[in-house]
Amino acid sequence: MRSLSLFAAAFLAMLVAGTASPVQAQAVSQPVETGNAVSQLVAEQAGIAPGETIRIGLYQELREGWHVYWMNPGDSGLPLEIDWTLPEGFETGDIQYPLPHRIPLGPLVNFGHEGTPLFMIDLTAPADAAPGQTVSLSADATWLICADICIPESATLSLSLPVVAEPAGADPAGAALFAEGDTHMPEQGGLEAAWYDLGGKPVLELSGDIDPQAEIFFFPAAISVVEPAAEQQVVGIDDGVRLFLQPSFDYDPAALDVLDGVVTIGERGIAIAAAQTGAPAGVTPPDAATPSEAANAAPAASATAPASSASRNLFAILGLAFLGGIILNVMPCVFPVIFIKAASLAHSAQEKRATIVRHGFIYTAGILVAFLAIAGLLLALRAGGEQIGWGFHLQSPVTVAVFAIVIFLVGLNLAGLFEIGTSVQGVGTGLAAKGGNSGAFFTGLLAVAVAAPCIGPFLGVPVGFALSAQQPAIVGLLVFAVMGLGLALPYLLISLIPGIAKALPRPGAWMEVFKQVLSFAMFATLVWLIWTLTLQAGTDGLVLVLIALLLTGFAAWAFGLSQRSTGSGARLFARVLALAAIGGGLYVLAGITPQLRTADYVASAPGEGDLSKLPTVAYSEATLEELRAAGTPVFIDFTAAWCVTCQVNKQTVLTRQQVVSQFHEKGVVYMVADWTVQDPEITRALEAQGRSGVPLYLFYAPGASEAQVLPQVLSFDIMRETFSVL
Repeated sequence: MRSLSLFAAAFLAMLVAGTASPVQAQAVSQPVETGNAVSQLVAEQAGIAPGETIRIGLYQELREGWHVYWMNPGDSGLPLEIDWTLPEGFETGDIQYPLPHRIPLGPLVNFGHEGTPLFMIDLTAPADAAPGQTVSLSADATWLICADICIPESATLSLSLPVVAEPAGADPAGAALFAEGDTHMPEQGGLEAAWYDLGGKPVLELSGDIDPQAEIFFFPAAISVVEPAAEQQVVGIDDGVRLFLQPSFDYDPAALDVLDGVVTIGERGIAIAAAQTGAPAGVTPPDAATPSEAANAAPAASATAPASSASRNLFAILGLAFLGGIILNVMPCVFPVIFIKAASLAHSAQEKRATIVRHGFIYTAGILVAFLAIAGLLLALRAGGEQIGWGFHLQSPVTVAVFAIVIFLVGLNLAGLFEIGTSVQGVGTGLAAKGGNSGAFFTGLLAVAVAAPCIGPFLGVPVGFALSAQQPAIVGLLVFAVMGLGLALPYLLISLIPGIAKALPRPGAWMEVFKQVLSFAMFATLVWLIWTLTLQAGTDGLVLVLIALLLTGFAAWAFGLSQRSTGSGARLFARVLALAAIGGGLYVLAGITPQLRTADYVASAPGEGDLSKLPTVAYSEATLEELRAAGTPVFIDFTAAWCVTCQVNKQTVLTRQQVVSQFHEKGVVYMVADWTVQDPEITRALEAQGRSGVPLYLFYAPGASEAQVLPQVLSFDIMRETFSVL
């Protein structure tokens, strides 16, 4: 509301510009929208006198959930930069930033601003500026704005100000913005500060008006001097507090005379410039403190990180990951690969023993490579500030479209339209249906691609543990590798145990028919992917992916034609056609863009509306708090269109009439957290539960302090038992 009221004040000032005096009309520039921010230059006063210094500023309204960066952005990011074009003799000072706050991003911490920051700058006119003239100020501003992704944005902003003989009065719109902005600026003075080096680490001592029970944190102005993500241990002393800081890679006590920045004490922020002094005698770090020093520690003041999950038994986590990987083989999300493996196993019966074993290990290698590649990319993106979770690749409509193309090609291959690995002389091994080293490896890759969106039984805790900010990357990769071994185990056992391989059916003509029948399972998967993409990219995306599929089908036909042609010229021409069609398909896919999802669900109050449908609301933290405060029971469905397990639960349990009736009779609200496309608010809610993927089902009973976590595979009995407390 505050953002809306401030913008309304500025907008009203521009509306009356035609009737206001020339002086009042110049204090707020025209806003410039850049996609995720609306920016404008503002002046606190209606004009500037010769030799006078006034405040101007860059005012921004940031898109909800997005942030820009402080002068020291922390572990990553870029601060605001302004390149001024000023009249001769006019000068601007440094950018004065509002108070920052910490933005945790995986193992990193950034410093930034959200909402409606106002970046203030002093503007000084020359003493010989001529009253009566109007001066034009131009600013080329660039900034990095981030949410689940980071986008560099820029704008050229212009502001005209009259030069007046005497200091002008406050401009109504500009003064209102500055009055609000002043409440978010650090206080000047009020603390005495000094710092010293203690064993290669900086220690900051503060004295003055300090609440020892408030949360205290120091934001250093210099980049890479103090580690942003490290805990700042706070110890109470006689006349203030002592902060033990962790040095960053640019920390050099010999070159650091003054340690300046902002100290936040609860809601207050105070600018400091701490001069370097010698370390007092007897000072030791908190982990080596004497009993008397420990007694003076301020327990509520330390800006500590959340309790580390490293205390959990790693072997238990790995055991859950392995067991969950095995169970993934029977989860609905892996059904497409089961059909491919069925065709591969049928063909394996005619292979030599050594070949069967080799294919088992290659299939396992494909799974491990895919798991480690996706997990490594996910960990790297989260470390760089992306708020994403497991299965993130299917939140991109372009990735879903590419996946659809791959599944379509597999289906056409199984149907016999073309072969992989064939030569002019005869038909060789097919991609996934006829085995081969490449086929075994590809099937392993594909198994992970379709299994990754699902968090099956036993996997919620291991995946959340692996992606926790407290875990080293090597531990996260180990968890995912063990999960991959579990997924590969059944086929690997079939390959290694002779008795199982001998039990496979003997090869024959039936295999070709069986392979063609399985192609329809691929086409059914294709229907699901197209439906998912339609939800993500709308009808425009649907048209583009259908065009790409048409070109892909033509490319597969042309490639198959080249395999059956006897003349070299005909083969070459057919393959050129295939390559051209594939290139055209990729070009079309590049045009697919995501759109914000509109709710698929009709919201109604509990017990009202259509009793045959779930009483549904869309997820939001604010709505959840309101419902819980009112004593309303809430069932939260963390779901996504690309999560097959989610859809199976929805169709077989949640939307069945006996379950829907329970929702209405018990007055339970069905809250849908739809993660089909990236949603930072839902990502945060998943992470708060130690999870990084869907499905997740939570039930908040009236008055309960914590949510009840339900199994990932639902049943009527589970739902009845869950609601039995009401």
